[in-house]
Amino acid sequence: MSFRSRLVLAAAYLLTAVVLALEIPLALNVEGRARSEFESAVLGRAAVLAAQVSDQVVSVTRSARPATVAARVGSLAKRERAGNERIVVTDARGRVVADTAGIAARGTSYATPTRPELRVALFVGRIDTRRRFSGSAGGELLLVTVPVVDHQRVVGAVRVSTPTAAIRSRVHDSWLRLALIGIGVVAVGLVLAWLLAGTVSRRVTRLATAAGRVGAGDLTTSVPEEGPRELRALAATFNRMTGALSASLAAQRDFVANASHQLRTPLTGLRLRLEAIRGEGGTAAEQAAKAELELDRLGELVDDLLALERASAGDRRGASVDLAAVARAAGERWSAAATERGTRFKVDVNGDAYAFADQTDLVNVVDNLVENAVRYCPPGTEVSVTTRVADGCGVLIVSDTGPGIPAADREHIFERFYRGSNGKQLHAGTGLGLAIVAEIVTRWGGRVQLLDGPGTRIEVKLPAPPTDS
Repeated sequence: MSFRSRLVLAAAYLLTAVVLALEIPLALNVEGRARSEFESAVLGRAAVLAAQVSDQVVSVTRSARPATVAARVGSLAKRERAGNERIVVTDARGRVVADTAGIAARGTSYATPTRPELRVALFVGRIDTRRRFSGSAGGELLLVTVPVVDHQRVVGAVRVSTPTAAIRSRVHDSWLRLALIGIGVVAVGLVLAWLLAGTVSRRVTRLATAAGRVGAGDLTTSVPEEGPRELRALAATFNRMTGALSASLAAQRDFVANASHQLRTPLTGLRLRLEAIRGEGGTAAEQAAKAELELDRLGELVDDLLALERASAGDRRGASVDLAAVARAAGERWSAAATERGTRFKVDVNGDAYAFADQTDLVNVVDNLVENAVRYCPPGTEVSVTTRVADGCGVLIVSDTGPGIPAADREHIFERFYRGSNGKQLHAGTGLGLAIVAEIVTRWGGRVQLLDGPGTRIEVKLPAPPTDS
């Protein structure tokens, strides 16, 4: 998971936690307030109706025409009710005076044990509010029962029943709006977090890219020292590191180059003295001849050190190089030397293989590989240079049919000064040839590896030249 994704996920977790912590209590408060306001509105209408019908409820039992009085009570009740409310008005004995739904007949007893709210209002004189599930209504009902009082005497009751589905629907609508607001807040926060994380991650990515260029050998790389304080400090430290590393490597290369060049003069003088001693003959001449062989190895070591220094310090101005042409040129240079050692030399070109590198560098690579093959292969073997295209890269393989490289040496052949058991037995080479090959190939973004198979097979794979877009 990327650094940017981690930051956005952390922001999402924090924003979600904050929104939930705020909205859950708010949602519960909205529900409680909505229910309270709903109950207050129903109670208010019930209380107003109780005050309006008190005289009629008292006179309904005394009037000569109780049906007319009950009709007036019913009319008042219908005028006061709202929505799906049902209002039942009873007298002091709990008998129905009026029912807005027309279900209970006038004069029937309504204050039954299944309606304890009426007994509370009639016999205790207290307002009763409760909720109850109604099978006939198919849901929860809010029941508000208010005593009808005349001259401080309870003369009847007003019972209002209304479904709570409507208020529940309004509460759910409020919850939905809160959820949408919360989602919007989280979405806006995530967008801001994404932009902020992008700013930070771009600077981190820039540092990673710069570190990759430094790892590839470009020690002139630097990054702008901008952004938050921590990133500025990191960029400054990175720039100081690359500067110190560049200075250290430059000093090292200068030392190698200067030391190698300075060694040439005394080596030349020493060779002239040895040749003079060898010219005099005798026992000293034999020792001088042996010393000249060692001097040749020392001169070869100096040349290889210079080559290694150039491979490490070369520039990156590459071009498209035809590997087939490089292989054919190597054949022309090394065929005679291979023939002198009794070795056959073959060039096998497969397709148009090109690589992005420096021509001189690739010539040095092929020469080092072919020289090793010719040097270590016994007479009667074959050395071949093959080119081909694989995975969009140019591939060059130098192989031979010799004894191959012992298993104990295979992991170390590209290390500096490692000569292996074959090199020590033959007293040949400086142990820098394959190290130079690895240095050059790596510098051009390629890969060199020892392949399995009969004899020795070393593969060099280099990126293809960039295409014009």
